[in-house]
Amino acid sequence: MSACHHHRVRRALLGVLVVLAIAPAALATEADMAQLPVVEPFLCLICHTSEDPTPDSFALNAFGEDFLANARIWDAALASTDSDDDDCVNGVELGDTDADGTADGNVTSLQSNPGDGTDCGVNTVGPTTWTELKGLFNRK
Repeated sequence: MSACHHHRVRRALLGVLVVLAIAPAALATEADMAQLPVVEPFLCLICHTSEDPTPDSFALNAFGEDFLANARIWDAALASTDSDDDDCVNGVELGDTDADGTADGNVTSLQSNPGDGTDCGVNTVGPTTWTELKGLFNRK
């Protein structure tokens, strides 16, 4: 066999190895998302710092680290934890406060991300907003 043929065979084998190395990571992500009650609209960002994690860039956010430390299992312990320190426990953020794996009530889409400490999904009304609301009803 020629040296060129050996080179092509080596390249093909390398390609197969790369595919085999990538596939488990992608499957793990799908399997992990299936463990969680609701993942829309955040999807990969629930656990990762990147919207589209790759084998080279798959850093986990705070919730992803806690999920991994909990053996990739959604349960009451993880639901009652506030992974991202936003004063909102993971169960509230994932729409499953009782951690039974089923979304509470009619929750079909997440309002906040358990891995993003800048949101909690709860809209607060401060004094300025109350004043504006009262003004709407007190107009004559």
